Amino acid sequence: MTGGPLLSVRDARVAFATARGALRAVDGVTFELHEGRTLGIVGESGSGKSVLVRSLIGLVGADSGAAVGGQVLLEGQDLRTLPAARLRALLGREIGIVFQDPMTSLNPVMKIGRQIGEGLQLNRGLDRAAADRRAVELLAEVGIPEPERRARQYPHELSGGMRQRVAIAIAIACEPKLLIADEPTTALDVTVQRQILDLLQREQRQRAMAMILITHDLGVAAGRADDIMVMYAGRAVEMAATRELFRAPRMPYTEALLRSLPRLSDVAHARLAAIPGRPPDLARRSGGCAFAPRCRYRSVRCDAEQPLLTRDGLHGFACFNPIAAGA
Repeated sequence: MTGGPLLSVRDARVAFATARGALRAVDGVTFELHEGRTLGIVGESGSGKSVLVRSLIGLVGADSGAAVGGQVLLEGQDLRTLPAARLRALLGREIGIVFQDPMTSLNPVMKIGRQIGEGLQLNRGLDRAAADRRAVELLAEVGIPEPERRARQYPHELSGGMRQRVAIAIAIACEPKLLIADEPTTALDVTVQRQILDLLQREQRQRAMAMILITHDLGVAAGRADDIMVMYAGRAVEMAATRELFRAPRMPYTEALLRSLPRLSDVAHARLAAIPGRPPDLARRSGGCAFAPRCRYRSVRCDAEQPLLTRDGLHGFACFNPIAAGA
């Protein structure tokens, strides 16, 4: 790994105006991603994962009633300062996106081949015939059988797994440097989930893309990501290399997530370890640690102050009472 990061996010913030006050969905998140690396962003539903990445590419902003702050640098270029037309031009050409529900991200009244070819014409300057030929090649590349016939079909004629493969073909068509996969297997059965994750990983490695993989499933992140960022209540609470995070989590929330995972060694019908309590109301934040009410290591300081992300070597965590390394 040489040179600076491909993507550098500094103090990213997103707040939505509500009747109860500002809801801080993303609250001061900072991270870097280098070429060819995969960052897994994990956390419970509502932790701010999807809002964060959608705000990075301009899909959450003033138009959606959000106040957005911070810097988003792609190869040193601040995406937050780009005119809307230039940012749209980057999407597809430099940044590919795979959403969790392909039935809503694909155009239901446009044939599959045209949806892939349209981006190739706009971003790569191919003529209609060349774009259509390349669309068929991409369908074959992502493992769709009979690609010529499928290119002439509409999204509703394909299974959920095939639709997600189409979404991946669209995302990689213009050879982007960064691929964002936002819960890409949520609506799929377990067997198809594995196939889609294998496909994403293969394409990412073959094309040397950087990838952000958003998931609520730590098991998925464990096998697919080089590094993991754990989010809770809109903040990054732990960041480390995947192997290090699973070997020695420092943040009590991460430890609780790992304890809740089912294990093959568990006896039949064993109760899963749940995290007590519920996530905080982001529109009514206290001054202390957001996880404190659910934390077994809670102290008086946790209720009074919000911990900042600090580092022990390359391992970052936001906690006043971190778990001892190797405990």
